[in-house]
Amino acid sequence: MTNLQRFSSAMIVLSLVLLLLSGCQLIPKHNNSSTSYDQYYLTLQQLNQQQLTDEVSKQQKTLEKTTNKNSHIHHDAQIKLLLLYSLPTSPIYNVFNAKVLLNELNSEENSAALANIRPSEQAFISLLRDQLNQCLLMRSRLLTQQQDLQQAQRQQAIKQQQTLIEQVKLLEQTIKQLKNIEQAIDKRDQ
Repeated sequence: MTNLQRFSSAMIVLSLVLLLLSGCQLIPKHNNSSTSYDQYYLTLQQLNQQQLTDEVSKQQKTLEKTTNKNSHIHHDAQIKLLLLYSLPTSPIYNVFNAKVLLNELNSEENSAALANIRPSEQAFISLLRDQLNQCLLMRSRLLTQQQDLQQAQRQQAIKQQQTLIEQVKLLEQTIKQLKNIEQAIDKRDQ
């Protein structure tokens, strides 16, 4: 084999190796689900109530069926349920449950749950976490305002009741004085 043939073979092998290596770097790391979580959420927004109910049942059954709590299928079902809890039109919409599930996914025991998803999906989950936190904060503030309003209304009612009691006492005193005047007049006339 001539030097030219060796050089050409080496170049072909080198080209193939570079092509394979660059191909590996160009292929993004995907989770095993067919759609990404951001696409899944957009799809959920298009479903009617019956379809959402069916999807909730499907994800809950998937979660119950998985015996390995650290499997990809289990984490996938958890994340999809998290998105269903977070969707305002969902039959199971509940910010508290969504936040609890998100906290479970972020716990040390489930560190693999969010570690194997793409950066764009991690950003989506991070955005969802921020939105859930804001929603819970606003809900907390609203509850505090409602409690303050109820307390102010109770205090106002107590003040009104005290004012009415004072007015009744004043009227009773006036009636008593009028009776005393009437009795005094009756005694004089006799």
